[in-house]
Amino acid sequence: MLPKLKISALLLKRLEQVKQQCSGCLFGVFYGEGTLLLLGFNVESTIGQLNYEQIQHKFPAEVDLCGLVKFGDCSDAEAHLSEVFKDVDITDNPILLHCELGTLVGLKASFLMHGKLEHVPYEVMDEDQLYRDFCFTRLKCSWTIYTEDNALSVRREMHALRKTISGGSIAFNVQPTKVFITNGGAQGTPYSGHKGTINNDSYITEVISSVQAAVHFGQDNKENVAEKKSKKTSQSDIKLSNIYGALGCEFDVINIEVLRSKTREFSDADNTTNTLPSMSMCLKPAEKRFAVPVELEPMAILNKNIKVSRLYDILIESICRSLRLCEQSISESLEESQSNKLRVPKVYNFYPKEFGHFISCCYLDNISDDDASMQNKRKRLHRHSGLPVTRPYFRRTNVCIFRNEISTQEPLLNTHVGLKASGVSEGKQYLVQGYYHYYHYLQQQMQDNGWGCAYRSLQTICSWFLLQGYTERAVPTHLEIQQHLVKIGDKPLSFKGSSQWIGSTEVGMCLQGFLNVESKIQHVTSGGDLSTIASDLAMHFQTQGTPIMIGGGVLAHTIIGIDYNVQTGQIKFLILDPHYTGEDDLQIIQSKGWCGWKGMDFWDKKSYYNLCLPQRPIMF
Repeated sequence: MLPKLKISALLLKRLEQVKQQCSGCLFGVFYGEGTLLLLGFNVESTIGQLNYEQIQHKFPAEVDLCGLVKFGDCSDAEAHLSEVFKDVDITDNPILLHCELGTLVGLKASFLMHGKLEHVPYEVMDEDQLYRDFCFTRLKCSWTIYTEDNALSVRREMHALRKTISGGSIAFNVQPTKVFITNGGAQGTPYSGHKGTINNDSYITEVISSVQAAVHFGQDNKENVAEKKSKKTSQSDIKLSNIYGALGCEFDVINIEVLRSKTREFSDADNTTNTLPSMSMCLKPAEKRFAVPVELEPMAILNKNIKVSRLYDILIESICRSLRLCEQSISESLEESQSNKLRVPKVYNFYPKEFGHFISCCYLDNISDDDASMQNKRKRLHRHSGLPVTRPYFRRTNVCIFRNEISTQEPLLNTHVGLKASGVSEGKQYLVQGYYHYYHYLQQQMQDNGWGCAYRSLQTICSWFLLQGYTERAVPTHLEIQQHLVKIGDKPLSFKGSSQWIGSTEVGMCLQGFLNVESKIQHVTSGGDLSTIASDLAMHFQTQGTPIMIGGGVLAHTIIGIDYNVQTGQIKFLILDPHYTGEDDLQIIQSKGWCGWKGMDFWDKKSYYNLCLPQRPIMF
């Protein structure tokens, strides 16, 4: 019987972008009663076993090689499938997608059955359905390996570690519940006294409910009686995507703690308490071995309707994939380098919006993202993934931001999310792309009320470039901004430490000096003429996606989007107002309009305006 085929809508969009004749491996999830969901692919002119393995280790556990995609000529498809899958045990019936170049018209899907291709229909799964049907697990753990400074020794020690981990010596705790997963089964409750239990016959949906119950119980215990009566929250109101999920997607994420067995003796290699990313040398007879900490963040994708009985093996596989990534990075470094210097590996998770799933990369310490070897590594990954090399996706600063790890000391992120509609009839929204921090008056103990609005707008723009991976430089302070303007000769020495305003031109100078970012400066003779540049603003948000600083009179604001009806000319501006002086309370900021939609009457018709439109650098 042929499997039922589903294809992620995001994958189809990526396939449509391929404009050259080539082949690629397809990766997907098998679940339910013979259903295959295609999630990812890689592009190569030639496909081989090594390539498939290198790519697969970057995917979350449960995402496996399942077929090939051919762009253009498809005459050798059956032989190609047989060659790639001759030593692969994941599926007996690999799938073939045949795409024309640059279009989804005529896309054909076939399974290889008994040496022949059998056509099969497919369903398209959109993002919302992905979020409803699937979730991710996330672990954070580390081990130490003792190895000599050569690739052979690293591979041997990594293999031994994977074997130990797969031997049943570890268990897992679903956070923040009292549900435990061992190689003997699953058992537990959300919290002490709760009647519902989890066992091997439970489904992942029940695990999610247990986490929701534990979170709700914890919130209830923190609130007083009056707050409980006023809020009337229920367990079903709690979304794990809003608590533990990653910014940029709505997947539920289950955080899981790794537990070590106390029933046998462990060496220092098994101790991960407060592990620091540093190495020490261990001298033994006739050999020189190094203690190398290995820092992991394994992930796995789960269909919410699978049974908990499968969870232990899936979590073990997710750890083993991360270890293989580390082994690959260390070995490549030793084989390519003349110094034979061991470096500490660390696994990072990324979530490119185009993918609809996480991707893991392992990077070694003390090697900058701008190092030639790192650039080559990322260039290969961009090529394999069909991504352009004009913007960063896999720099360390692109790493996933998980909501439960966002610092309360930092300004709010993306304060426009959740705003009510603008009210523009049949308008089209053009919004900032990615993430930014909301900087406003009186933050960081800076008494800038009345003069610092343009500084704050500049800080918001700098945070955008930091969060999108274009820079590692921290957001500049008011004093650093002033020092730079004095240094380049734009301001006198007396400007440093003063309370003097800056405008859009100075903002552009600082972006150039701090981040090497070019900006376009656009002039408008009065606030009443801002609607005349609506198409320019729409094009900016489509192509650049950066926040815009606008200054007029004695005020500066940040434009982070527009809603525009090109037929009627009606327009509203999404404004981030730096003049706010209160606490970082999102409800107040949105309800009081400090971040909100503004019409043409917001602008002063007697003042001219200058706009600073930052441009994305070309980098990867």
